[in-house]
Amino acid sequence: MPEVVQLDLEKPEKTPDETTAKTASASASPRTTWSGNLRIGLVNIPVKALLMTKDVRISFRMLHRSCQTAISNKRVCQEGEEVTLADIVYGYPLGNNRYAVLEKKEIEAARPESKNTIALDRFVNFFEIDPHYFEKTYLLLPDKSEEAYSLLRTIMEKTAKAAIGRITLRSRERPVLVHYYRQAVVATTMRYPEEVLDPQDYQAIRDLPKPPEKELELAMQIIKSLSGELDISAFHDQYKERIEALVRSKMAGTVVVPEKKKARPAAKNLMEALRLTAESLK
Repeated sequence: MPEVVQLDLEKPEKTPDETTAKTASASASPRTTWSGNLRIGLVNIPVKALLMTKDVRISFRMLHRSCQTAISNKRVCQEGEEVTLADIVYGYPLGNNRYAVLEKKEIEAARPESKNTIALDRFVNFFEIDPHYFEKTYLLLPDKSEEAYSLLRTIMEKTAKAAIGRITLRSRERPVLVHYYRQAVVATTMRYPEEVLDPQDYQAIRDLPKPPEKELELAMQIIKSLSGELDISAFHDQYKERIEALVRSKMAGTVVVPEKKKARPAAKNLMEALRLTAESLK
């Protein structure tokens, strides 16, 4: 059966000629991902949504080894004919290589109210929400709605309440959590329950043995020694830094291959590993 690919219908599908997404420019202004209204009863608050996170991964362009020119990919059907965007329709798989053929305008017409409006009909305690359901967070900016936006922001800050609604982005409708964050109102899309694994469904988790008391005491001692405040700025993408150093050395005409760290000697058993770790932290 042909591979089924989820398509982003809001923009042309990207050709996979890069192994990762392009590195975001620090100076580039984020583009509006979604615009519409937050609605609470009869109150409408027009907003614009910007993705709060940036993709700064290293990216590589695939090149032909012999001539070092970039490799491009063309859209072709299974008959080998090149296809333009204007000639593309969308197939809903029915099995056995059969599809229900849909036009883009038909798919657009099926979008629910949440395409343009996030109806906020319930407020919950933000700190009681399971973070494993969180997906992506978007900064919401007022769109000629400063007074209403400011009121919502202040209420959310004072009450620590978040509002639940629905939002349609690209080809998915998702639950969305609208909440306060650093002097702003933000929206975090959430996964559906069936998208999050329940560890208790796995026999290997249910059958775990109870740790012996001595191992538990040593482990608690190790955790206590390693405990402290989180400073996220202390973390860096070491892979990105090593690749950039390798590129700089190539540009300078000398190739410096990053050294691999020597593997630590393996402990004979868990108790010995715990004991040696605890001694090294004294």
